[in-house]
Amino acid sequence: MFRLICTVSLIFLLSACSNMLFYPLKPHLIDPAQRGVEYEDIYLQTANGQQLHGWVLPQTGELKGSILFFHGNGQNISTHIGAVYWLPKHGYRVVLVDYRGYGKSDGKATLDGSIVDIQKSIEFAYEKYSDSKPFIVLGQSIGGSMSIFAVAKSEIKTKIDALLLIAPFSDYHDIAQETLSKSWLTWLFQYPLSWTISNEYRPLDFIAEVNPVPVYFVHGRSDQIINPKHSEELFKRAIAPKDFYLIDGGHNDLAARDEYKRVLLEILQNIERNVLKGKELVNVAS
Repeated sequence: MFRLICTVSLIFLLSACSNMLFYPLKPHLIDPAQRGVEYEDIYLQTANGQQLHGWVLPQTGELKGSILFFHGNGQNISTHIGAVYWLPKHGYRVVLVDYRGYGKSDGKATLDGSIVDIQKSIEFAYEKYSDSKPFIVLGQSIGGSMSIFAVAKSEIKTKIDALLLIAPFSDYHDIAQETLSKSWLTWLFQYPLSWTISNEYRPLDFIAEVNPVPVYFVHGRSDQIINPKHSEELFKRAIAPKDFYLIDGGHNDLAARDEYKRVLLEILQNIERNVLKGKELVNVAS
């Protein structure tokens, strides 16, 4: 009987583990207007005909650059908007897109599908919103980890001016094992279950390929969901230009902190200066 219970439990856990990376929510719990921010709905089609939904938050005043934002694994763009809604008033247009299965986007959330969605979103946003200004990909949590592969393999990588990563993890097996170890229900199976997660897009294997795109890391020093060591390992393997900011905060409260906003604006100003300097060098050379 004990063996039967263990077997049934393991089968249940295996099936649950295959979806542990994604926790999508269909209804929007808030919209930008409730934050006092203007917005437009956007829709784009994936190669297999699925429709993705997103928002564009237009900048206030002169455009300084466009930021394409990829959120974490829970809920949808409506609950992650706190990380970026304040940027338009500083001159940055923000584009947010939900992965398949999230919010108003079609389909079912999968790792392979979400990678495809990010790659399609990068091409779509660059073509429509680059405006000869800095074009920046900003990924939060799993959105950052998936963005590493997507940017590294993007056909328009050289047109991306920076990759900004907020609390990414470095390895799908490791983050699954660490997450499973926190529950008494899954602690015993943390290692075999973690290996059921695909590591095909392992961020550590692709972070160097992001080069020559500058990459910036921001992580909360008291993050108990994704340990800062993940960003530290990624930073070591990344090729310069790169920078790392370890700031106060955890995982879910980081974006609400004043230091987070100050650091992001500092990074964005550095990116803007570097892009301008690069254009000046090109003009002198030509």
